Amino acid sequence: MSNLVRPHGGVLVDRIVPESEAAALRAGAQRLPRIVLDARELADLELLAIGAASPLTGYLGSEDYESVLGRMRLANGVVWPLPLTLAVSSDRRAELAAGAEAALYDEAGRLWGVIQVSELFTRDPLHEARCIYRTDSDEHPGVAYLKSRPTWLVAGAVRVLPLPTDLPFARHRLTPAALRAVISARGWRHVAGFQTRNPIHRAHEHLTKLALEFTDGIVIHPLVGETKMDDVPAAVRFQAYELLIDRYYPKSRTLLAAFPAAMRYAGPREALFHALVRKNYGINRLIVGRDHAGVGKFYGPLEAQEIFEQFNPEELEVAPLKFDPTFYCQSCQGLASPRTCPHDPTHRLELSGSKVRAILREGGQLPAEFTRPEIAEILRAHYLADGAGGAGGKDGGPARGENGTRAYGERAAPVATSGALRPTPLPGFILWFTGLSGAGKSTLAQAVSAELAALAPARRIEILDGDDIRTYLSKGLGFSKEDRDTNIRRIGFVARLLARNGVVAVGAAISPYAEVRGEVRARAAQDSTEFVEVHVDADLDALIARDVKGLYKKAIAGEIDHFTGVSDPYERPANPDIYIRTDSEPVAASAARILAALKSRGLV
Repeated sequence: MSNLVRPHGGVLVDRIVPESEAAALRAGAQRLPRIVLDARELADLELLAIGAASPLTGYLGSEDYESVLGRMRLANGVVWPLPLTLAVSSDRRAELAAGAEAALYDEAGRLWGVIQVSELFTRDPLHEARCIYRTDSDEHPGVAYLKSRPTWLVAGAVRVLPLPTDLPFARHRLTPAALRAVISARGWRHVAGFQTRNPIHRAHEHLTKLALEFTDGIVIHPLVGETKMDDVPAAVRFQAYELLIDRYYPKSRTLLAAFPAAMRYAGPREALFHALVRKNYGINRLIVGRDHAGVGKFYGPLEAQEIFEQFNPEELEVAPLKFDPTFYCQSCQGLASPRTCPHDPTHRLELSGSKVRAILREGGQLPAEFTRPEIAEILRAHYLADGAGGAGGKDGGPARGENGTRAYGERAAPVATSGALRPTPLPGFILWFTGLSGAGKSTLAQAVSAELAALAPARRIEILDGDDIRTYLSKGLGFSKEDRDTNIRRIGFVARLLARNGVVAVGAAISPYAEVRGEVRARAAQDSTEFVEVHVDADLDALIARDVKGLYKKAIAGEIDHFTGVSDPYERPANPDIYIRTDSEPVAASAARILAALKSRGLV
């Protein structure tokens, strides 16, 4: 692969352990202190594991951290503009020590790997915000994130298990080594990359095809990690990317791959980061447009292009393709830029994100000069089903995950595809997951919801997660039997309201008592609403092993009262519609069985 640009730092890192060592790592991790990673930290871990973050082998230590903040370089001088860090609470920090290992878990309790702790240090979130985002305003989503996280940071190299096979967009999730192999096999040397978190409209298509005029090929490399709530979900975007590339790009000169990073909205620094990371994938030209990775009005429109001029091209080895904004000129009757169009802005067809959202939500037509009709239809189906959302607007907002589904308390985001102008409304139903804490209810609810959204794009889906209900709907309730029953009745009430209005209401709560579960089912029947009960089960040993907070051990030791399954009863469903054992069956297989059962009942 000598025809490709060198990995950043000279060596492509690989921190994934061989399959032959995975069992030993899993066994050893059971004895280690646990660190739970949030969505951004998990995305960073994947970048570290596959070598996308080369030359990094783990989360930054204090010397590298301060150097990145102060001069956009690692301590050894290699250009690196964003700190990849791992935060822990003070309580968790007390369990860790330099020179020892800790196990890395996601928020669903899945083990991802281990970290060899090299250092524990604190950060000043405001100082980091001012360095990275050039502001400490809470209106910036990156700043708000920093302020929400603990100040203790854990540094050290990571070793990561082979990546799960059920990650979203698995077939497009090419590692740097895999993408390099494909590029090399095609004989490309000069490779353009297009970073995006938005659908590709006509202007974007024009820019990418301009790049093809003076490169051997292009990689459309959309980001699929966490983004703002008003960004279009990755699953919707991928349908648009696949259709567009299939119909309108030369297949021999175009590749589509998923980039598993999370958005930071760090403007110029993130533009440089996107370029350097793409270098590890074999890309040596990155399209950098107006306000790349920007948000609000925190950065100047051309700063993302100008930041590259602060470094010698020889040390970057990846160059920005600097394009002016493109628009459709009604007088020129074609796509143009300020460099090529002699007419004033009144002749331009330019739609703001809010205007695009308003048109799509109302079922209107986007102009064909702005976006291809097939792409507009995919987006329209999403907005009509969603009833809210965004088209890549610049406003801040909460984060969303890769598959487009969210928990109760946030707006629904079912995945959409091309189809009829106004999708036919489908009847709602209740899918009720019950089981002990840690059994995997929420994980399965998310997985099944994503599959349902892909199979039935016109259908709206809401996940009623037990923890979120406790926060937003049942705040103040305790854990007596009376309060638990009240909590479940409230979830059931919301689920019935949603289902009556055509929504698939996915409940994920322990719901320990058979009587109140039966009551919820009976009231659903009175509304002629289908109710499907899924019992999610696992052995106690497995539940304890997944319990990152150690609650089961504390309950067994008598430190926690009224803990279901230990000091409070869990009345197992006598006759559930579906029975799942998550300690003996992979998530994907369990989700497939649930979908098959729903199909057999005519619900999908």
